[in-house]
Amino acid sequence: MHNLRKHPRHADAPVFDSSLNVMFLAAFPLLLWFFQGSLSGIASALLQMGLFSIALRLIYRGQRIQRVYDLSEIAKKPVLPYKILGSTLIGVVVFLLAGHQFMSLLPPVVLGVVATGLSLTAFGLDPLKDKGQDNPELMNRLAAEHRWDAAEDALAQVTDRIELLDDPELTLKSDATRAMVMRLMRSFGTNPRCVQRIGKLVERMTQILRNETQKLEQDWHSDKHLLARKRFLLKLDVLSESFETHAREGSERTGRDAFDLEADLLLDRMPHETAA
Repeated sequence: MHNLRKHPRHADAPVFDSSLNVMFLAAFPLLLWFFQGSLSGIASALLQMGLFSIALRLIYRGQRIQRVYDLSEIAKKPVLPYKILGSTLIGVVVFLLAGHQFMSLLPPVVLGVVATGLSLTAFGLDPLKDKGQDNPELMNRLAAEHRWDAAEDALAQVTDRIELLDDPELTLKSDATRAMVMRLMRSFGTNPRCVQRIGKLVERMTQILRNETQKLEQDWHSDKHLLARKRFLLKLDVLSESFETHAREGSERTGRDAFDLEADLLLDRMPHETAA
């Protein structure tokens, strides 16, 4: 389950890109080889500039992934350690450049290792493990919130269709029903068994509401308009009462105290009533 909560995707990407573009100027002296170097020198300069460019792109990609990882409550580690690979490539470029200046192999190796270390110090390591997936409480909460969002979206689609009929009473009743269903659903907490039980009940009610809304829409512009409207309002009352009854029974079967459920419903209802 990747990233169940929404986040500003790659919000700082342009900043990282600009910084790395400025860093690319460090390779500018290599351009001199095009004017005063031999054919082999030009080929070497092209190779090293190419490697340096790839290194910066790898670090840039690693920075973007790091940003998303940090903003997410649950995330997987990247498939490849992009920043480590990029920093290693920078070390290779420095090693190749230093190799032209020293007769011994040791100084270029030391400079390459130092360059890699400095790059890792500047940009950091890639995430090396999955985040949040070993936390059952977090996983249960995110799974519950995902189910709540899906249920609210499904109910909103039904109430939106009713709102298009331009009947204030129908709109008010359907919105109240949706609010009641979501209050009860959230009151069950994040226990997987409870969420699954109430989730199935919500899915069944949503399907019935879809069917009833379709019937109402079909009869809305016919001579059965008033009868269809009355039938829908009665059906809405029956569904609401039945849903609340079954939800409370489900709460008792899971061992939850009735007063505890009432307290949660009251606490959940208070912000809505205050806003109204």
